[in-house]
Amino acid sequence: MRFSFLAALTLISAALAAPQQAGNDAAQNTLAIGAPCKKDGSMGICEGGFCLQDEKADQGVCQQAQN
Repeated sequence: MRFSFLAALTLISAALAAPQQAGNDAAQNTLAIGAPCKKDGSMGICEGGFCLQDEKADQGVCQQAQN
C-alpha cells in the first residue's frame, strides 16, 4: 500500500514538474529568411534553420543553413 502511494505521488509530481508548451509561444513562430532574429530563438525559429547574430549585436538575420 505504501509503495503504491509513493509511486502515484512520484508520477503526479513528475507530471506537474514537466514543462508545458503554450499554444501561441514565440518559439513556434517561423521567421522568413532575411527577417530579424535572435540566436536563442526567443523571436521565433528561422525558416532557413540558421540565425546569424554577432555576439555583441542585439539581433541577427535569418539565413539558409549551409550543409
